[in-house]
Amino acid sequence: MSPSTLSDNDQPHNHEQQAGTSLWRRLLWDSWDKPPEERKLILKMDLTLMTFGCLGTFIKYLDKSNLSSAFVSGMKEELSLYGNQMNYASTAYSVANIIALWPCNLLLTRTNPRWFIPFLEIGWTIITFCQSAMTKAVHIYVLRAILAIFETGHFSAVVYLCGAWYKKEELARRIAIINITTAIGPMFSSYLQAAAYNGLNGVHGKSGWRWLFIIDGSISLAIILPQIFFYPDVPARQKPDRLFTAREIEIARNRNPKEGRVKQGAFTLKQVKRWVFTIDIWLLWLISFCNCVCQQPLLSMPYWLKEWNTITPGSYTVAQINNYTTPIQAVIVVITLAMAWTSDTLLHGRRWPLLVVGSSVAAVIFLTLASTPIFPENRAGRWTLYYLSGFCQASSSMFWAWTQDTLSGDPATRAFASGGLNVWAYVADATIPLGLFKTVDQPGVVAGNYGAAGFAVLHSLTALTLAYVQYRRRGRSRVAIVEDVEDVEESQAPDRGGNKSTSVVRESGVY
Repeated sequence: MSPSTLSDNDQPHNHEQQAGTSLWRRLLWDSWDKPPEERKLILKMDLTLMTFGCLGTFIKYLDKSNLSSAFVSGMKEELSLYGNQMNYASTAYSVANIIALWPCNLLLTRTNPRWFIPFLEIGWTIITFCQSAMTKAVHIYVLRAILAIFETGHFSAVVYLCGAWYKKEELARRIAIINITTAIGPMFSSYLQAAAYNGLNGVHGKSGWRWLFIIDGSISLAIILPQIFFYPDVPARQKPDRLFTAREIEIARNRNPKEGRVKQGAFTLKQVKRWVFTIDIWLLWLISFCNCVCQQPLLSMPYWLKEWNTITPGSYTVAQINNYTTPIQAVIVVITLAMAWTSDTLLHGRRWPLLVVGSSVAAVIFLTLASTPIFPENRAGRWTLYYLSGFCQASSSMFWAWTQDTLSGDPATRAFASGGLNVWAYVADATIPLGLFKTVDQPGVVAGNYGAAGFAVLHSLTALTLAYVQYRRRGRSRVAIVEDVEDVEESQAPDRGGNKSTSVVRESGVY
């Protein structure tokens, strides 16, 4: 057998082996099977967008959880918060977010994130330090409202930037990694509060819960400076700098052609109409609203642990109340990552199946929480239900990625829709707890758990509806393309070889 024959026989095997290796590389991390030049670009994108997105989101959700952690760690008694003051503080925070979200998100399409986002971070840090000096309920309302203005739109802005830089099959995993910091923040908050209560309570005359906000602000200071030097703009506006070369910017624009060369100018009436009349946007917003409602039941666990002390005095210490709730977030982290990897790889970018799975499982858990004793003899069952109550929250990366997929190529509409995801989440935060999850009803909130189950079902139905709408739209597009091809072919005269010219079709982008 000749060498050439051996080579020919081995080649299919080598191709098969390479394809298998490439598949596994892509399943583990999507840049590992890319050419070296593109792989280097993606690494730079990850080191900036991902790092700053994760750190910024982490510190925001650390602060959100710090208020709850502080409440069960001495703030309630020190500030005499025995009514629904926590609900009112949450409402003030949510209303301020709602007012400021769309202006901030749309402003991002016309400004450089390198300056805009750090400016918001500085204001946020100052207000965080101020929270350590609160002495009455009205201070909480005012400071939380001002904090919300500086915080507003951070996550949606980060996702907007990711949608401009990353391809569809890369997006869900990145959003999920940023999103899990919304779970890691509360975990860290509980551990941090336990440490502050045990180690800093009374130091310099300050309670442990006050030190929590001081530590929070100090962490935020450390992450502001690098953003000023390295935060990228969208590819269409990005200029060569200390991080990205002209060649890498060109690759980035070619990788994501719908977004890579589109510069948002003045907003047009046509765009504004698209914001209001695109049914996909409204369905995505409804999913976000439902998802936020479905995050409420898991917040009952610290109240539940604290309430056991009135039934059996000495059941749980402050440190235990803070620490025993953290596995909820750990479970959310694992499920979030599993969903993102599944969506980007096995499901080839489809988002709706995992939204349906997450909310369906959540509905069963919420119904069980609502229909079983609040303080059973065996605590393990309800304890487990709380730990598993974050399934719907874990699917939130799916509708964020779905929004970027659906509206790619129209920066302003994508920014508007992304901001709206947060707006409607805050609408849910501002309204639903006042009726279904009142502080004075915790930890029972039976009506709230039943209501959350209903919203979980609506979450599933809305995701299915949007999937069907887009499926029908793609079907109509395929029919229109086929009809266009047939019309063009009929209108073309045969060339000398008897074949019809297809130049017009190729120019029209059908082939």
